[in-house]
Amino acid sequence: MLSCRNVVIRQGGKVLWENLSFSLAGGERIGVCAPSGTGKTTLGRVLAGWQKPTSGDILVDDKPLPVHQYCPVQLVPQHPELTFNPWRSTGDAVHDAWHPDAKTLARLHINPEWLTRRPGQLSGGELARIAILRALDPRTRFLIADEITAQLDPSIQRDIWALLIEECQRRPLGMLVISHQQALLDQICSRALLCTASSSR
Repeated sequence: MLSCRNVVIRQGGKVLWENLSFSLAGGERIGVCAPSGTGKTTLGRVLAGWQKPTSGDILVDDKPLPVHQYCPVQLVPQHPELTFNPWRSTGDAVHDAWHPDAKTLARLHINPEWLTRRPGQLSGGELARIAILRALDPRTRFLIADEITAQLDPSIQRDIWALLIEECQRRPLGMLVISHQQALLDQICSRALLCTASSSR
């Protein structure tokens, strides 16, 4: 269980989230849809341990997120190019985490040759798929997906979401999906995390 307990997030003097509490179970899919500037991306960073909340706790099975080992909560950000070392191949970045098989590459529409290239040699859509691949390490228990298919063609989007839903059911993998597309969230998520006056400003 991924738990967010009484979390407050302030940034630049602005309260983005206040007294936010919810839980994400393995196999569950929660959607987050709100206007720009409400702190959706910042919330994703906090849940994955990339950024500390102003106050409150983020816990996995009632324990703090690990600091010096693989984190069971993985974030695929809206701008994945910022998370890759520009001087290493994308394959090196993936293999630091795990070694996916050819079937997984195919289902994500990834050309194996892309893994021999550096991030700057790939398009945004290609790099987005590799970021998803990296986050699907078998050790990952919770996935924070921040607009992860926004740069992709509709047919590829459908295939990727089908794979992620299968992973949610098989592992089971808990997933929090951040998107501006309410229709997408309605299709793939079992419930929504609402941004209200009591939780987000």
